[in-house]
Amino acid sequence: MSDDGSQYYSLTGKRVWVNGYRGMVGQALVRRLETIDCEILKTTSDDLDLRRQADAEDWMNDSKPEAVFLCAATVGGIMANDTRPAEFLYDNLAIEANVIHGAWRAGVEKLLYLGTGCMYPREAPQPIPEDCLLTGPLEPTNEWYAVAKIAGLKMCQAYRRQYGCDFITALPTNLYGPGDNFDPQDSHVIPALIQKAHAAKTEGAKSMEVWGSGAPLREFLYVDDA
Repeated sequence: MSDDGSQYYSLTGKRVWVNGYRGMVGQALVRRLETIDCEILKTTSDDLDLRRQADAEDWMNDSKPEAVFLCAATVGGIMANDTRPAEFLYDNLAIEANVIHGAWRAGVEKLLYLGTGCMYPREAPQPIPEDCLLTGPLEPTNEWYAVAKIAGLKMCQAYRRQYGCDFITALPTNLYGPGDNFDPQDSHVIPALIQKAHAAKTEGAKSMEVWGSGAPLREFLYVDDA
């Protein structure tokens, strides 16, 4: 119990699995976990394809993680979402289904699934209240990713309700920081703007292209503060 009487899960002495640890959020989590007395288990898509159910379940049964941070995902910016809808939908549905179901079968004590702000409706009020989830249409440019991520949130709720699993979801706002993706085709807005500004500067250009009208409101948070 914490000082205010609420329950919390201590990671001290636990085997903690961070999948997708090479991503920006995964790297930040590992930096934080390295300050705690726990055993960190790390996997990447190169050594474990979480889209394959048998591989995911075999790894969990062999490695026996007690806590899981589900960070692995196929991600990208507006162009990537718009041009690879099937990949964004299938990959993320498969990853979260296999990890969440496998965690239940392996007896994982605690799982935190990483959601995303684009799960909220396009016309959600600002600042966004949590209870507006599923109250309106999604942003069309990333709805495939958003639909898959919403399914993951609902899976955590379903496994908690039916099996009593301590599986929860965190929905951080738009994150930026070390380890971000600066690819001009796949990056999100902050690294994309940095990359474009850097390219314009080094090439001596007098202007750079910025997508959109500039009217939308966005929240941003440094990844180590999330």
